Amino acid sequence: MKPLAEAIAAGPLLLDGAMGSLLYERGVLHTRSYDELNLSQPDLIRTVHRDYVIAGAELIETNTFGANRIALARHGLAEQAQAINRAGVELARSAAGEQSYVAGAVGPSGVKFGVASASERRTARFALAEQIDTLVLAGVDAIVLETFSSILELEEAIHVAKERGPRVPVFAMMVFDAQARSDGGLGPAEIADRLVAAGADVIGGNCGIGPAELYNVVTGMVGHGKPVIAQPNAGLPASVEGRTLYVANPEHFGVFARRMLKSGVRIVGGCCGTTPEHTRAMLGAVRMLRGETTKIEASEGTKSSPAIDLHKAPAPPAKMPLAGRSKLGSRIAKGEFAVSVELTAPAGLDLSKTKQQVEQLIAGGIDIVNIADGPRASARMANVAVCSRLAAETPVEPILHVCARDRSFLGLVAHLIGAHALGLRDLVIITGDPPKMGDYPFSTPVYDVDSVGLLRIAAGLNAGVDPAGKECEPTSFVLATGAEPAAHDRDRELRRLEDKKHAGAELVMTQPVYDPRTLERFLDDVAPLGLPVMVGILPLASARNAEFLHNEVPGMSIPAEYRARMAKVAAGPAARAEGILIAKEALAAVKDRVQGAYVMPPFNRVDAALAVLEVARDRWKKPRT
Repeated sequence: MKPLAEAIAAGPLLLDGAMGSLLYERGVLHTRSYDELNLSQPDLIRTVHRDYVIAGAELIETNTFGANRIALARHGLAEQAQAINRAGVELARSAAGEQSYVAGAVGPSGVKFGVASASERRTARFALAEQIDTLVLAGVDAIVLETFSSILELEEAIHVAKERGPRVPVFAMMVFDAQARSDGGLGPAEIADRLVAAGADVIGGNCGIGPAELYNVVTGMVGHGKPVIAQPNAGLPASVEGRTLYVANPEHFGVFARRMLKSGVRIVGGCCGTTPEHTRAMLGAVRMLRGETTKIEASEGTKSSPAIDLHKAPAPPAKMPLAGRSKLGSRIAKGEFAVSVELTAPAGLDLSKTKQQVEQLIAGGIDIVNIADGPRASARMANVAVCSRLAAETPVEPILHVCARDRSFLGLVAHLIGAHALGLRDLVIITGDPPKMGDYPFSTPVYDVDSVGLLRIAAGLNAGVDPAGKECEPTSFVLATGAEPAAHDRDRELRRLEDKKHAGAELVMTQPVYDPRTLERFLDDVAPLGLPVMVGILPLASARNAEFLHNEVPGMSIPAEYRARMAKVAAGPAARAEGILIAKEALAAVKDRVQGAYVMPPFNRVDAALAVLEVARDRWKKPRT
């Protein structure tokens, strides 16, 4: 394994979840010293660690949160402090093996720093120093200072940790309330600056609040010079029949892990109330955001071209010019305004309703449609089958969405070749969200490659080179990719888009955009790349729908003005009409700056899509100036 500091820099990383609340759920009374279990019940502690490693945790914390001599004295265990900490490291290391790093967990001393005397503070400093020294000498990869409510004590703990293990990364996490305030009313930015000044290598927040509330905290700490970590509780605690329970389910954690990572947070994990299931739910988000380099070597002894590096080498040139590959490719190459409508595949075998919707679109002048790949984790007809049927049985040209989430590397290559054999030429290549909702949220994400790697595979096939570097019959795909103009971490999004162009992307299809200023800024930023852009438009269905998209969907930002407009109209036809009007306004504002538009009508309401696109009819099939 590479040094932990290098892994943090490469990121993102997945931390484990709670220890104490999980031990309580497994029958250990809260009156026990959970840290002492390292000595009296080592198999139980090792099993918990191992469960987190199996769930995908890449960094596990020792069971030593309260193992300083002041805290242990309450159980009469002060003199066993060093033995408990050494055992904690040994147990975590035995469970981690070569799969995960081990961090020494250190909690507050128990001394109230805000009102403590100088003597009490010295006692606390000694207790923290003894614990940290023991953990470092036992061989931890990092020190995690967590759940501190006093910024003064946390700063002191950071100083101690840097003295005891100057080469060991120090994580420092404060507790915040639901209003994103910490000790003395300090906000995330102020806390971040103080932790960095004290010498912390990783800064962040944990405990106290759930993922939605902690999201607002940790995103405010991004950009202050150090990687940011988030370890939320499983929601706010509630007392049910005398037991303390946490109500944020694993799927909810998967959603917010993705939101946090896309906002610039580098390490995610769980605190009180979380379990290995929460860790497993976050694994998909971490893998999706990782962007690991993948290289496919050519087979030994074969006459072949050099292996394709899926993230570094420029994409090889396609054999066929863009204009000759498809109707969409021709319009993009000629500078014509391209329009499309996204339809959801049927949840069953009957394609008749989808074909009726296509007929309605054809009558309205739309001859290109997008078919999404496994939306909302629901059981639907494979989009490659839908696209193949529509291409064969209707005048429409389908765009096939290809998602890296659900197929292995070999499966993706076979999928692309099969799609071409079925006559499909237009692809939108995306990494894909982790499965997190719908009927099958437990579906395992694969992510052998991300969108950059998958684009390079497809570009290689267009050039007549397979992923092993061997010559093959060239394909003639038009390669589109996605982008989020409203991404919280704009720099990362632009870097990713540059990587995608380098990998072979020829067209950008954006997430839905409502604020013209956001899209204008995005278009200015991407202009140097020279990639044509089709803007995504999603008509709002209701006020509730608007709030959900704004608050829960990464990369979506709906201005307060539009959300207020949706809130003023009644649900039903009036709300849908207002949503269409807002979408028309958004498209009208930018139609002269983009290469095209595609509409994602809720519930496949193609009449809504046609109404929105009407405002850009003057641009259809006319060359851009």
